[in-house]
Order: sequence, then C-alpha cells, then structure tokens
Amino acid sequence: MSGQSSKVLYADPEHGGLRFIVIVVLLLGLILSFIFIQIMLSLLAAGNILIEFANVVSCAGAIPLALGMAWAAETYLKRAWHSGTMLRLGDSEMGYRTGKSRQSQEEEIPEEIIFEWGKHLNLTRWYFELSGYPRGGRERRVSSKWFCLACQLQQNDARLIVHGYSPPEKAAVWTDDQKLSESFHQISLAYLYSETGKKTRAAATRPAIPSSMLTGKDGRYWLAEKKRWQEGIELTQEDFAIFMKYLEQKI
Repeated sequence: MSGQSSKVLYADPEHGGLRFIVIVVLLLGLILSFIFIQIMLSLLAAGNILIEFANVVSCAGAIPLALGMAWAAETYLKRAWHSGTMLRLGDSEMGYRTGKSRQSQEEEIPEEIIFEWGKHLNLTRWYFELSGYPRGGRERRVSSKWFCLACQLQQNDARLIVHGYSPPEKAAVWTDDQKLSESFHQISLAYLYSETGKKTRAAATRPAIPSSMLTGKDGRYWLAEKKRWQEGIELTQEDFAIFMKYLEQKI
C-alpha cells in the first residue's frame, strides 16, 4: 500500500471476527455486571427490603451495563481491527485487496486487483430500499427506512462491487444526481420476492432471480445485484462518499 498520494479505505467494518468478539464481550458483561450489582447490593442495602429483590435488580441493571460494554467494544474495534479487505485509491490506478476470509473462498486470487484509469472501464450503479422483504445479516442491523447503494466496476477480468447503507436524505445526494458519469438506477427487492413467491423465505438466503428479470430492461442491474450477494464489499457511509467522489474525479 505504498505511494504518498494513495488513500486506503477499509471495507467490511462489521466482519465476522469483530461480531464474535462483541458477542463474547456482551455475555461476559452480563455475568460481570450481575455479580457486581449483587455485591454492591449486599454492601449498601443490607437489611433493606431491596435485598429481597436482589436477583431482579441485578438482572435489570446488568442488561444496560452489558449493552454499554458491547457498544464501547464495537466502537473501538471498528477503528482498530480491520477485516483485511481494502481499497487503495491512487492517482493513476485503484487497488483492491481482499481479506483472508475472502481469499479462502476462492482460489488463485491476486494479492491486489488493479483498475487503471487510463483504460476503458464499465460502471453500473443501482440502489434499493431495505423494506418490503425478509432481511438478514448486515441488512437487519440498519434501519428498514434506509437504502443500499451499490456500484460495480468491470475492467477486463477484474471486477469490484462496492456497496454502502445510507438514510434517504444522504442517499439522495447520489441517487438524485443526474450529472454523474453513471446515474443510480432503482430496483426493488420487494418486487423480486413477490415475483418468486418467496415473501416468507428465510432471510439468510436470496431467491433465485427469474430469467425474465435477468433478460429484461433492468437485467444488468439484477445480474450485478446477484453478484453483490456473492462478492460485494461494504464501506461505511463516510468511506462510500469518498469512494464515489474519487470515481467521479477519475472517470
């Protein structure tokens, strides 16, 4: 990741390792908070009627304390512990490097995939509302009123799909901008689920996209969305905005 003019964006901020540690912190926080409150009650409320409800008070107090610990741990770890998947934004090229977890899913992945701004590049942008269909994974941890914005870059055999989640007012900065080199096109996952009759399908899986949708007028967006499920990387709101501005300067 050398080069004084390069900027690095770290992708997938809520990677699997971080989520596991946060769950561990939450469970330990519940246990330690319960014990701490029990000890404090025995010292400060001895002989008081409150001691008769020590278990109830300890449980009620342990939950917010543990949630606070988990939130603090997650906030710190997001800044200090990266997934290993990153984008290097340079003057003449952009590099994409995958983390170990992604490298293990496929064979013969280059150490860094390069996109050169002096060569032809295909760009596809789309977005959709996070409502009207069963959500799973990362989508469940953001508001159903938000949007998912996605961008696919293709240059020869190199492909990169980047997405981010944003509230409507911030997403509109990009979705309503018709001066972009490639404007955002809206698709509907609610429509996809209704077309496939899978409105109650398990949220962890996506329905197969009908061939009629893949060959229709929005076919290239649905094909890109299908690939996003398999290989897309997520950026934070702030980093997605940096990535978008960078692309507009280079394309």
